[in-house]
Amino acid sequence: IRVTQNTMMTTNALPKRCLGCCIPSNCNASFLRKRRHRLTVNNIFPAPFSSSSSRAAKAKATKAEKVFSTTTTTRRRRRNSERRSVNNEDDPLLSFAAQLEPPKVDLDLESLQEDLGAVVDENGFVLRYGEEIEEEVKILRNECAIIDRSEWGIFRVASGAEGDMVKFLETLSLSSEKLSMEEIGSIQPGTGKRVNGKLDIYAQESGAFLVIASREDVKENRVETIAKECKMSEVMNLASRCVLLTACGPKTLEVLKPTGLAMVLEAGKEYENAHAVFGFENRPVVCCKTNEFVGKCGEESAMNFVVDEGVAGQVWAAIIKAGAFPVGTEALDAILQ
Repeated sequence: IRVTQNTMMTTNALPKRCLGCCIPSNCNASFLRKRRHRLTVNNIFPAPFSSSSSRAAKAKATKAEKVFSTTTTTRRRRRNSERRSVNNEDDPLLSFAAQLEPPKVDLDLESLQEDLGAVVDENGFVLRYGEEIEEEVKILRNECAIIDRSEWGIFRVASGAEGDMVKFLETLSLSSEKLSMEEIGSIQPGTGKRVNGKLDIYAQESGAFLVIASREDVKENRVETIAKECKMSEVMNLASRCVLLTACGPKTLEVLKPTGLAMVLEAGKEYENAHAVFGFENRPVVCCKTNEFVGKCGEESAMNFVVDEGVAGQVWAAIIKAGAFPVGTEALDAILQ
């Protein structure tokens, strides 16, 4: 597995070690022995074929890949059909077709989570691993946790010539403090801002913002509604094609440093909400720094990963292999209360 860097926030060179270094072909998950189930990575990440590989081996692998890629889970269907039904609510035929469409992925994130004993809610989002959350709360306070927060919203928003980005951010974040156009306009690509302690925004090269919205905003469709009121030229919900993973806890930097992703976390305070785009198996992975959990899960910044759905399982497994522990949203909610 090869990781390449597409865009950089700074001119620092990418460290020699990369995310792919954390997934040797014969690795296992012995560090998860405390869990009821183990993640067997060597059955998921076979060694790449060499030039001397036999025809029979290639055919066998190709057949296995086809079988795996067409495998669906009720949970993924439920998650994506719900999201797509919102986007296709005006077209019943498209909505029905979306429910029948199998996910085109080579590795299913939900299957990996279920192998570790994930308990999910009615919409398929992970609440916890096992029966109790006490152990996961301890992980958040003392280790590095990896959390699937796909229930939160991921939006790409652009104002265009007529849109009012300041009003949009003020309204969405319920900010009592007035923002200024100069303040928003001064946010450089590769950086961002946490608005009113509630909303993470990340400036992109195109002038658009990547917005991480809360679960409540997603359920009430507030992002789309406010964007329409503020005449935004573009508001794209990326939830149906992307997964939001969050690595947080006191040891987050220590765990991510060997992967080559720590450069975003190591950016100075002047680079608020620093982020960079990496290529993983020719799919984009946006690594975004956030201060959302400072003082709750340690005193350091955390990392949001906006991951293409096709490689979400691989990225999740790689971060676990690097030393993170899977945690559900119930433990995170308990910490943030």
